[in-house]
Amino acid sequence: MDYKIRGTNILGIEIIIPPQKFNLEDIKKFISEKKDIMKKTRLVITFDDVIPKETEIREIAEFIKNFPEIIFCGFKTSKRETRELCLQAGFPCDMSTLELERTTERASNEEIKFIKKTVRSGEKVSSSGDIAILGDVNPGAEVEAGGNVYIFGSLRGLVKAGIGKKECEIRALFVQTPRIEVCGEEKTFDRNEKFYNFRLIYKNGKIRINNTERV
Repeated sequence: MDYKIRGTNILGIEIIIPPQKFNLEDIKKFISEKKDIMKKTRLVITFDDVIPKETEIREIAEFIKNFPEIIFCGFKTSKRETRELCLQAGFPCDMSTLELERTTERASNEEIKFIKKTVRSGEKVSSSGDIAILGDVNPGAEVEAGGNVYIFGSLRGLVKAGIGKKECEIRALFVQTPRIEVCGEEKTFDRNEKFYNFRLIYKNGKIRINNTERV
């Protein structure tokens, strides 16, 4: 059984488990099948309107320990009862309204597209939804996404995100690029501008760069 995967606000991966798909064996199988794309990546398990048993929470966390290359950060939920159970079991758990999942602008079947390589000069990758690049985007390379773009490496090429949308964000571990296009708007940078932990948000017709370390 498939579960929804998306990028998170901490440059990681989030697996969303809805109530109609809560089955421990299916969850374990899904994690096993997707382990390669989660190597050296922060992982959050989100219980979407689910109140599991404390023993089930422990079992999921213990199973993830079988994959030491995955950085398990804890759980997230929209239910206070679930958060209390996670904390009792000894695991961090954030509250979430899951607004991104319920936004009417995004199709319910849109999932994140993973590119498990560096995008090199002359190459172009595209998706109607979110894109996660598990590598760099080199000068001369291009990334086009209808949704958000997450780069687990350096961005030196061109990113066009939020095509046809009114909101989106771009994240990267390092950025040195002349320009970025977001929701049809262009943001240019000086030649020597460099950023670590880069986060660009487009909302309400404005471009903001938040929580970014300028070099």
